[in-house]
Amino acid sequence: MVVPTRPSFTSSATPSVAENTTGVFYTATATDPQGDPIAFSLFSGADADKFVLENNGGLRFNQTPNFDLPVDANLDNVYEVTLRATAGGETTDLAMRVRVTNDVEGIRVTRVASGIVDPVAFARVPGEETLLVAEKSGRVMRFNSATNAVSEDTFVRDNRRPGEVLAISYGFEANIWQEGIYLVTHSPADGLMVQAFNPARGTTGFATLGPAWSAPTTATMILSGSIFVAVGSPAESDAQNAATPYGKLIELPFIDPYAGASVLPSDVVNIRPRIIGDGIRQPGGFSIGFGGLFLADRGGTREHELTSFLTNARPLDFGWPFYEGAQETRANPPAAVNGPTLVYPFGTGIRQGTGIVAGLINDYRFLPGGGDAYIFADINGTIFSVPTPRLFDGFRHTTNVFENRSEDFAPDFGKIDSPVGFAPGSGTDHFFILDRDGEIFKVSQRAG
Repeated sequence: MVVPTRPSFTSSATPSVAENTTGVFYTATATDPQGDPIAFSLFSGADADKFVLENNGGLRFNQTPNFDLPVDANLDNVYEVTLRATAGGETTDLAMRVRVTNDVEGIRVTRVASGIVDPVAFARVPGEETLLVAEKSGRVMRFNSATNAVSEDTFVRDNRRPGEVLAISYGFEANIWQEGIYLVTHSPADGLMVQAFNPARGTTGFATLGPAWSAPTTATMILSGSIFVAVGSPAESDAQNAATPYGKLIELPFIDPYAGASVLPSDVVNIRPRIIGDGIRQPGGFSIGFGGLFLADRGGTREHELTSFLTNARPLDFGWPFYEGAQETRANPPAAVNGPTLVYPFGTGIRQGTGIVAGLINDYRFLPGGGDAYIFADINGTIFSVPTPRLFDGFRHTTNVFENRSEDFAPDFGKIDSPVGFAPGSGTDHFFILDRDGEIFKVSQRAG
């Protein structure tokens, strides 16, 4: 009979520890048949450099673990390390898998509406408890964020021209010549259009942007002084072609009739689009920054991007098709291109995605880090956050600073599986996420 002489571990090989834990979370224990003193050491493992082993066998991380931003070798929040026990000159190794678990950090996500059909865009009406939700078919729904009721805007229903809706915004509050609901639509008959509606005054306005497309695309719009519209490129050649609105950044400017020669007619909503930028592929939304805007643009094979720009800067060129994200895709790009602020790879792997969705630079103090974070998403259902200062430090950043917040954003009912867009709340203590399957989620502070 062989008598064992080597030490034997009695502590677990698969411990778990909650993120943000500081100090020792695990103590190695072992026995020795001869009763010799046992010494423990960090022997090997893909993630051995992430740990410190105390003299008594206590194991701790050398940096506080963050479930949302793992730093283990394969980024799955399972840290692999091998401990060695030595007694009387003999050794035994323990291959450990230390799992870091999530701690929901201050966030409560509540489903507040469902049943919206094929939503494509989301916008807030200033000064009201109203969010506008555009359905692809053309319906505009009003979500009352005080009562959670959803109803159709009948004025838009009765006055819109037929077409597929691509984007929605509310614009020019208290300006009788321009205030209203703005839609970007497309139809084979009318081509690419902006349609505007003011239910309170019973007025409408329509402007043709361009001919019918050769292939489907996306568009997005936002109010920031003027209304800005980003239109995608059905064909690569559209993005740098000045003769087409596709692949362009378009401004619907504020109009001051008293600065001109005549007063504008008051029986229509006035729309005067002008192209101010080029090089857009498939826009995924705008975000308002401090003094400017951010445009999300979706890659097709390489990278997705978020690019900051000043709305009065010229030229404005977002680089497509010469760049996808930060990667050059063909020679001889335009001389002046707005380089991206954030990029991440196209794909289905860890820290990859299939389409960026612009989010919010927030002042929500219930979020980790004092709320100083930019929250955005991918259409694959991933919710990301990035420290806001990263957007303004002059460097391009990628997934090494992205926190995957998807587990924190798990709602009470339903699932955020394909975000369409984000919208601010009426105050500074909540915001909303619209999902592709017709659900609206409210993000607020978790009690306690």
